[in-house]
Amino acid sequence: MNRSSLAVLMLTLSGLLVSCDNFRENKLLITAHVQSDAIEHPSEIMRLPIGGQEMRFKKIPEFSQRSISGFEPFPAEDGQSYGVLLQLDTKGRNSLELASRMSHGMAMLTMVNALPVDMVELDQPITDGRFTIWRGLSKETIDKMDKFYPRIKYMKSSSRWMDMLPSTDKEKLNSRRVAKEAEAAEKAAARAKERGALPPAPKTKDIPLEGYKLPGT
Repeated sequence: MNRSSLAVLMLTLSGLLVSCDNFRENKLLITAHVQSDAIEHPSEIMRLPIGGQEMRFKKIPEFSQRSISGFEPFPAEDGQSYGVLLQLDTKGRNSLELASRMSHGMAMLTMVNALPVDMVELDQPITDGRFTIWRGLSKETIDKMDKFYPRIKYMKSSSRWMDMLPSTDKEKLNSRRVAKEAEAAEKAAARAKERGALPPAPKTKDIPLEGYKLPGT
């Protein structure tokens, strides 16, 4: 192998390693399971003791962490844990809407790393792809989510032409990068405001009109 071929190979491998690092596996497992009824086969359900009674839920989740496009954390009412508002991608949004319609009045259990953390009643159709976990998440879990998902308030459409949520791994990675840049810019502006520093004037080729008089005026 000549040096030029070796150089090309090294560049290719370098790019591959960067790609693998960017799309590294998210080991945080978040799943949402709908309450099961008597029709389900026993092998397809899981039985859990909740609130002093045994409840049954479908083993296959309606959505998982792979369907999360963004999130927004908040302190839970118990004062000890955190909750999050999840924004799901198109696939997750469709699955959640179908589950909320087909399982109206049933419970949906959220599990993090196979441990139950919260349960809500599906009392109305959920059509916007937003799902709330009201409690049960630790600060460590929030920090892990920050490594993979953008905050909702900093998210932008993955399309230049329409309002579209990021759905592919590449779109989600880019969405997180853009959101982190927006978050950093907001924090920098806040620090500058505290110091009393004025933001730099935007670069433009336009001639300023301040103090300019039109001929004959």
